[in-house]
Amino acid sequence: MSEASNEINWRTINIRRDRKYNSLVERLSTADSKGIFRFHKDLMLFAAMIGYSEKRSSPVSGDNVGITLNTYSSDNKDAFIYLLALMQNKNAICLKDENLLESVKVFEGYCNSGLGTIQHWLDDNPADPSGTDTLLEKIYERLCLNGKTDVNNDSLEPNF
Repeated sequence: MSEASNEINWRTINIRRDRKYNSLVERLSTADSKGIFRFHKDLMLFAAMIGYSEKRSSPVSGDNVGITLNTYSSDNKDAFIYLLALMQNKNAICLKDENLLESVKVFEGYCNSGLGTIQHWLDDNPADPSGTDTLLEKIYERLCLNGKTDVNNDSLEPNF
């Protein structure tokens, strides 16, 4: 087998999520003005950041849906995939071609976990059909937990 045949075509690598989140993805990401996220990949990036912030990752099941890495790279959002892998592995070796599939799995795990968290948030707030208010509330809560603001104060000034 030649060296060229061992190379991975990174453009065709699928970034996967569990199919069980299809209705969530459709609810939150539509190309019209009804969705919070314009594209599915944008929701997946947000979900991965949620998963990472909760330090939770769950592997993708066999019943999954994928978006090619090339789709993420079309507007440089693939950088978030690499960033999460770097933050978890704490070394740049994860960015080498031969380790790219492992880096993608890191992202997928955080994304899958984040989608589960988002689903739970929305299930707990059925009065918010668009999900916008719920997500904004959760982002605000996260800011408060990180010490950026006081829960009773709308100011984003540091609380010393």
